[in-house]
Amino acid sequence: MSASASDIPRQLHLTLKNSQDAPSLPALLQRVDDFVSEACNSPLLENLLGDLEDALQKVHKQVVDHTILSQVEVFVSVIYHLLPILPPSSVISTWFELVLRPALREPKLPTQAVEYAKELIVASLQPVPITHASGSDDKEKDSKWEKVGYFRRRLMDLYLLDAYNDSSGDDILEWAKMNDTEREKMACWKANLEDILVRAGLQRPQDLLTELYLCFTSPSSRVQLLVFLTAFTSQPDFPTKVAAVMAAHPVMQSLLYSLLFDISSTACNIGLKVLTKLLPIFAVHACERLKELLPQLLLILARVISWRTPPPSGDPFLPSVEGLGLAPDILKAVTDEESTPDIIQTEFRDPFQIRPDIEWQRLDIVFTLSPFPPPPQQYFAFLYYLFPCNVVRFLRLPVGYLSEVNADNPYGVSWDVALDEGLIRSKAESLLRCHVLHPHLIYQDAITELSNQAFWLEFDISRIVAECNMLDVRNASLGLREYALANNAPTPKPPTPPPPSLPQQESGYISDSPILATLSTSVDSSVSSVLSHLPQPMPITKPRVSVKDMIMTSIALKSGLDIDIVDPVPSWPTVHFQGPHLSPLPQTPVASQTGSETPVIAGRFASGYGDNDDNEVPTHVAQAIAELQRERLLLRSELNFELWMARENVKHIGRLYQDRVISRNSEMERQALHNKMRELKAEVHRLQKSLKEHKEQASNMKSQYADWNRKLQDKVRDLKTEKASWAVDAAAMRRAEAEAKETFAAQGKLLAEANGLVFLLQTKIKETAHKVERLHDYEAQIEQLIKMQRIWESDVHKLNDQTEYIKVFTSNYKKMELRLESYEKTQAKMDEEAKQYRQNIQTLSSRLNITQQQLGAARKLPSLSDVSQYAEQNRTLQQTNTRLRDENSELREEVEELKAMLGILRGQGLVNSPRASPIISSPTLSFLHNPQ
Repeated sequence: MSASASDIPRQLHLTLKNSQDAPSLPALLQRVDDFVSEACNSPLLENLLGDLEDALQKVHKQVVDHTILSQVEVFVSVIYHLLPILPPSSVISTWFELVLRPALREPKLPTQAVEYAKELIVASLQPVPITHASGSDDKEKDSKWEKVGYFRRRLMDLYLLDAYNDSSGDDILEWAKMNDTEREKMACWKANLEDILVRAGLQRPQDLLTELYLCFTSPSSRVQLLVFLTAFTSQPDFPTKVAAVMAAHPVMQSLLYSLLFDISSTACNIGLKVLTKLLPIFAVHACERLKELLPQLLLILARVISWRTPPPSGDPFLPSVEGLGLAPDILKAVTDEESTPDIIQTEFRDPFQIRPDIEWQRLDIVFTLSPFPPPPQQYFAFLYYLFPCNVVRFLRLPVGYLSEVNADNPYGVSWDVALDEGLIRSKAESLLRCHVLHPHLIYQDAITELSNQAFWLEFDISRIVAECNMLDVRNASLGLREYALANNAPTPKPPTPPPPSLPQQESGYISDSPILATLSTSVDSSVSSVLSHLPQPMPITKPRVSVKDMIMTSIALKSGLDIDIVDPVPSWPTVHFQGPHLSPLPQTPVASQTGSETPVIAGRFASGYGDNDDNEVPTHVAQAIAELQRERLLLRSELNFELWMARENVKHIGRLYQDRVISRNSEMERQALHNKMRELKAEVHRLQKSLKEHKEQASNMKSQYADWNRKLQDKVRDLKTEKASWAVDAAAMRRAEAEAKETFAAQGKLLAEANGLVFLLQTKIKETAHKVERLHDYEAQIEQLIKMQRIWESDVHKLNDQTEYIKVFTSNYKKMELRLESYEKTQAKMDEEAKQYRQNIQTLSSRLNITQQQLGAARKLPSLSDVSQYAEQNRTLQQTNTRLRDENSELREEVEELKAMLGILRGQGLVNSPRASPIISSPTLSFLHNPQ
């Protein structure tokens, strides 16, 4: 294991140096994976990681140059493949500053390496794994959690403070001075940070939303947070993973407070887009929470539609558009800005104070330009679709509605003072005229709308978005026209087509919408009156665009591959920073901010250069840049919202297309079913005829079945008898099986114990193996001493054995003499008995012959008494003969045994004359040492 840990830095060093012996990147990563798989099961994982990290840091310090992207790619890939064993603290404390942060600033770094860097940072924000914990110490775990939380806050601070800020005058001025390479790095750094935060938020939404909530307290970061929320809420996984959490999180209240209290129209515009996207998402995934937020949502609607805007006024100190040398649309804000700061303070700012118990700092104006009021059309359409009765009731009597529902007043004044009912009604009238009648206004009221189950609970987000768009009169008229054309019916054509920003709906849309079912009688009369006042589009020359190039460019951008950008956009023209015939405008003091120190961009541009600096930016250029920057922010927010709308509309179009295909195929299916029914009727007639024939056959088979049933009953009785015998056998086999199972279980336990003992012995052998290896030096001496000891012991044993042997041999010899004498006497006695038995046998044989002769003579006698006597004598003789034969056979066997024993004794030399001296021989010694 240690060899592998030291081998990885060495191989990495060779790869970074492009040495001839260096392995390829896939081979190096394969070695890293092998090391990780082995290290996961090692008890010394922490020590290995410490040594490996020290070695990798040395390699990074000696070799890695962040200007060489190939080296950065290799190093990031190696760290990523070490991720399974790499603790989050290592990524946070070591590798983020050394490798990951510089890598995320490189726009030309390969996509795979960028993904590796992002995954490393996202993985370090996850819960601390148990394997990296040194024990069950709660303090250590808390410290690791605190380190992860600190790192999450640091990433958020980097996104807000280190990355490019669209609403910061200093950042815009610095951006204008940068070259293309520096701008690409700044844009890449911000995009990567945003992607990391989005991924981390999708995995742990509670933690990210908490960080957003804490950052919302700073007004200077609020615009950036709203831009981030725009991207975060546009993620496809946001509704399923984050929506329910965000609805109940305090950050939602902060978003509502921003829309209620902040003065900046830019922040309100972006925040309103975010809230508009959240409405259909919460309607599907957090319905009850959405109903609770309804009073605040309506209050935001009232503030947006009654937004205070200062009247435009000319400025005699501003140069003419022709004198600036710039396009008129670029300097629109210059001619529309306020004449005095007093107008900004009295008309643009919210005159009402925040309630004292609400801790909130207002976001003052960001751009000292003519403010654009937030467009309420989309927000009103979504809110009107979800809660039509409550919206209409609120617009009719705003103060009365809020008082009836006991809404919490966020202002320091009463509702009558805070809300201008006349202004709200007049502003809302144009919105109501541009929308069709909601059908639920007819058969519901505001109370039942909130108490009963909502009609859109079973809808998905895409359908709710499409339904909301179709509430607009222009979209509804377009839908009716397309529906009429699809059904070959005349329909009134609207005077002007809808603007390009409005999504185009499919022709079959109206048939699926419950709202548009009521439009056929009301739209024709309202379209002409509303749309006639819209501006007619001016005819323009159609540009020539290559569709093939557009498709190829789109595919290349969406593929995620590394591409080279050609013909980049030029940097800021130097002519914009020159005023050949103009003198700088005197700086106007910026209006005092209320509770915040948010930078004013135009002022920053004007004061960003010293009075004696030759490169001083003219005021008109600063105003133009500020206007462009605000337009860029608003257009990005609008683009994100339109992309989200387009994605939801595409989902809905897919569902509608599926429904349309099903409706087209229904008629074909009906005709096919009709033809099938006729075929089935003919089949039924044929089957009925066949059924009649089968019934006749069944009656014939019934009688045969009775006979067959009787035979089967007889067989059943026989089988039952056989089954009973089988049951007895089965019971016996079960008992045998139970005994066998018990035996196997006992054997299994014994085997398990034996295996455990073997495992313990093997473990002990492995533990003592290294000790045995150290004894090689002593083995030679030990063997010599053992040999000498064995020789000495063998000599002693031989002496003792010979002494003992002599004693034993003497006693055994005496015993053998006595035993031999007894054997000789027994042999003599047995010889005499055998001789006597032979004599008895001869006597009995002679008697038998005589008896047989007498029997032959007796057979010739007719007397019955002699026959009986003869039979009795014959029986007696036979018994005697049988007994004598048995005794004779036994004696013969004994004689044979004695002869065999005598032969053995003679073969061993034990049967000798008593006077002969004993001869010590090897067979005798072996017999004495091993007596039979």
